[in-house]
Amino acid sequence: MPDLIFVESNTTGSGMVALRTARRLGLRPVLLTHRPERYRGLTEAAPEVITCDTNSPAALADAVPRDDLAGITTTSEFYAVAAAELAAARGLPGNPPDAVRACRDKAALRRRLAGSAVPQTPFAVVSDAAGARAALGRIGLPCVVKPVDDTGSTNVRVCVTGAEVAEQVDRILAVRTNVRGQPAAPVALVERFVDGPEYSVEMFSVAGRAVCLGIVAKTVTAPPYCAEVRHVYPAGVPAAVAAELTGMVARVLTAAGIRDGATHTELRRDAGGCSVIEVNCRPAGGMIPELIRLVDGVDILEQQLRWAAGLPVDLTRDRRGAAGIQFVTAAETGVLQDVRGVAGARAVPGVCDVVVTAPAGAEIRPPRSAYDRLGYVIARGADPAEVTTRLAAATARLTVTAQPRPELIDAGGS
Repeated sequence: MPDLIFVESNTTGSGMVALRTARRLGLRPVLLTHRPERYRGLTEAAPEVITCDTNSPAALADAVPRDDLAGITTTSEFYAVAAAELAAARGLPGNPPDAVRACRDKAALRRRLAGSAVPQTPFAVVSDAAGARAALGRIGLPCVVKPVDDTGSTNVRVCVTGAEVAEQVDRILAVRTNVRGQPAAPVALVERFVDGPEYSVEMFSVAGRAVCLGIVAKTVTAPPYCAEVRHVYPAGVPAAVAAELTGMVARVLTAAGIRDGATHTELRRDAGGCSVIEVNCRPAGGMIPELIRLVDGVDILEQQLRWAAGLPVDLTRDRRGAAGIQFVTAAETGVLQDVRGVAGARAVPGVCDVVVTAPAGAEIRPPRSAYDRLGYVIARGADPAEVTTRLAAATARLTVTAQPRPELIDAGGS
């Protein structure tokens, strides 16, 4: 079996599914990782594991086997650029590294879109709080302040005063490395807050032609922390809105230089139109590929691996009903004791799965980012409204019990 190389993985579960899927496709999964113990389910997924410094391009290049390579890929946003560079160096399927690099850096993407006349919300890339304050006259308040190179809404905050903007910029610039030990960019992105519904558009491109697999409706917490707590697929938007969203994403992918494979693009829409939040050169996280598989029968992870390995891709869909995921979150700060009521939640009609991911003893808080999720409920229904009702009913049967720890409360970001 030829090797399919994975440069690290995500930690939500779909990464281990991808390893098993590779073997089902007749490929031998090989995981390059700095810390194998990071991944739950790795033993069951049974890849070959090569331990190396995955933050070092030289160490990665040395670790990749020389022969019988089908492709090089990753399910981790943090290693998208590394995988693209390795694939390009070996002449294997992949997007141009400079295009992937632009999507990984939100500031670079904003500049690239501005140069291509793709409309977007006013923004500024700043290296200190003074620069952020100076940009507010053009951007206005409220605004969003975020890192340019992190994921999962980490350290993203809606600010309503100049003092909040300065505080959040300082907080971002104080972070030297991300959760994977990679250097954090020494800048922050400030952009106008778009007060409208949020969507993600899931596309798959083949030789420069982007096909829309579907649009997901996202529910986020109220500002200042806008953490994603529910996804429903399909979004159920009018045809004109769907065309507007997919048309915008197609233009963005062309401007960014993305030509192949799965992409996950997040947008918000208000009276002024669509505004791009970010582009990810990989299948979506948050179990969105599972929702699409349940509704359309398209396994995005499988198709992504097929593309990465140079195998034929099949995007044929057969849409039936709707599906959604509701994330379990904490209402207060403390130390997790238990999540009760799982059996009752599973008994709600239409519920496919109820999973608790946070261990007892974990420090928890009301959600500010994806890292604050404690588990999830997945449900199916005839339409988005029925799915939303079933998710709410199942989640209502869950009780998060925690030991209060006031000293864990802070006024900062994620």
